[in-house]
Amino acid sequence: MQKTVLSITLLASLFGFAAKANPMPDPYAEPTAAIQARQGVHRLMGASLMDAGAIATGKKPWNGFTMLNRVDSLAGLSIIYNDFFFVPDSFKQSKASDDLLDRKEEFQSRSKALKNATLGLRLAVRNHDGHSSMKAVVTTIEACNACHMSFMKSDARLILPLPDAPAGH
Repeated sequence: MQKTVLSITLLASLFGFAAKANPMPDPYAEPTAAIQARQGVHRLMGASLMDAGAIATGKKPWNGFTMLNRVDSLAGLSIIYNDFFFVPDSFKQSKASDDLLDRKEEFQSRSKALKNATLGLRLAVRNHDGHSSMKAVVTTIEACNACHMSFMKSDARLILPLPDAPAGH
């Protein structure tokens, strides 16, 4: 058994030396990498919010810990998203409107509204208040949609659906 593990370890290390590592692109400096990072983080934000909404509406079993995890994830991801957003030359191929750079203050204001909505959602969840959690999920989705309507090209707008059921716990 020990010889097998040792053989596998040696083979793995040989393959590691033989394989050429690709350098990680810099999403803070390279436009294509910034676009890819934004798109990936954006999808995670939407998934986190939709999962929080499913918990708040009772479509998934209520679990305050999971809900807090989703809300904290959303808050953290929104900060990362902003970090990648204003990388020079990263808008030509993106889904963002062409005048976004001229409207940086408005974007930051909408980003702050999302952060505040997320904080309200976190507070409601921590207080185990299903009704307030539901309202805060809707407020958070509305903050996301307002930004999408304002800053995404019309053919690329994604509107997140509002939950249709009250909290089930």
